[in-house]
Amino acid sequence: MKARTLLISLLFISSGVMAQVADDDPVYVLDSVVVNQAAIGQVSPDRIGVITIAKGSKAVLKYGSQAENGVVYIETKPFARKRVNVLLSQESPAYDSLLRKYGSDSSFYFIVNGKPVTPTNETGLMTIDRKTFRSVRVISDKEVQDKYQVMDRKAGIVITSSED
Repeated sequence: MKARTLLISLLFISSGVMAQVADDDPVYVLDSVVVNQAAIGQVSPDRIGVITIAKGSKAVLKYGSQAENGVVYIETKPFARKRVNVLLSQESPAYDSLLRKYGSDSSFYFIVNGKPVTPTNETGLMTIDRKTFRSVRVISDKEVQDKYQVMDRKAGIVITSSED
């Protein structure tokens, strides 16, 4: 099954249109848990943060012969955000300290590869992983105000990643 067909099937499933289950279905992994196609149908499309499709020998090694038709990895926005927070905390003591101080990242202003992260454009942040991560730098609320004209954030988080 080609990647495009997988995406189309996933979009139908996510929108509530159940496709026929075939023997050549991929393995579905939702927030790091292998699930069936019906479970994917329960995820609202606006909660999906990242979709990654894998094929080939690595997928089969990890999930067995049922992965011969690929693996569809889906992360919900909260799961992806938590994964990124863990990564940034491990890479930056300053970030970890701020996260502990404020209890969540909701008071941070994220800039990924020079582009501010907005509620309608969280993809740049959610797709960061160990392979793409390059650096993180914490900037003061004053710098966020001066440089980005954002007044309601406690700190800025400047992230550089490769765009693989």
